[in-house]
Amino acid sequence: MKHLTINDPDYPLLLKQVYKPPQKLFYSGDLSAFKSPALAIVGTRKYSEYGEQVTRKIIEELSHTDIVIVSGLAKGIDTIAHEAALQSNLKTIAVLGNGLDQIYPRQNTALAEQIAHQGLILTEFPPNTPPQKYNFPQRNRIISGLSLGTLIIECPEKSGAMNTASHALHQSREIFTVPQDFYRTTAAGPLQLLQKSAAYPVQSGRDILEILNIQPTLFDSNMSTEAVIAPTQTKPNSQQKILSTLNRYRLTPLSKIAEKTTLPTSELLATLSILELNGLIEIKNEKYLRAC
Repeated sequence: MKHLTINDPDYPLLLKQVYKPPQKLFYSGDLSAFKSPALAIVGTRKYSEYGEQVTRKIIEELSHTDIVIVSGLAKGIDTIAHEAALQSNLKTIAVLGNGLDQIYPRQNTALAEQIAHQGLILTEFPPNTPPQKYNFPQRNRIISGLSLGTLIIECPEKSGAMNTASHALHQSREIFTVPQDFYRTTAAGPLQLLQKSAAYPVQSGRDILEILNIQPTLFDSNMSTEAVIAPTQTKPNSQQKILSTLNRYRLTPLSKIAEKTTLPTSELLATLSILELNGLIEIKNEKYLRAC
């Protein structure tokens, strides 16, 4: 079974920056999915017609870009997100909470096979690992960790989608949600995010692209990984701002770097990746050191 280690050059750069990144990833599919910016889309298993329509609409509006849709292959919104991405000719990554040989739910076996042919299936759990309940919160950090932002469609206040949003917050990634009818049970999660100013309210794919500062014309299959992830990373001033906040002997958390530099999240994460690739910084336990 194919796998990547954290030291492999194909290991996704953004995922390296999360707390306790997976040391090994088992996969089936095309690793080129890591070379484009990714958006996580998650939500409830008990979705409404509105939730399905919104999910499909936003993904269709992103179809003129090379953005990758990341989700968890679960019933409901996750399934819709994967299906809509494939129908829109976008690559999609399914992150599992079990081994690759234990597709869950079983009803998504055919979908998983299609994703493996047109995208990527990914897990940190070795073969023969069953879909245990406690695996999924651990899995969720990978969904958000692979992505520049996470879109919450609809979910209860206590749910896997809200757990993914919590991971995204701790990873200093952007969070988006869509307007809801407040009387729905599945409106509780998005409403809580909005009340706490933890998420941007959006109604279109364009809203998401503008907040992430990603322009469709910048997506080019011939570009390097670094350029595709962050077209703004070439700004020397961004690198200087980050380096000025770091010390060779004291670890600095991502939240402190973000506070001191005031850089947009997408630009900050991408610039950190470039600095690491160039050997200018080191990452230890999701904190940063200057390497020179």
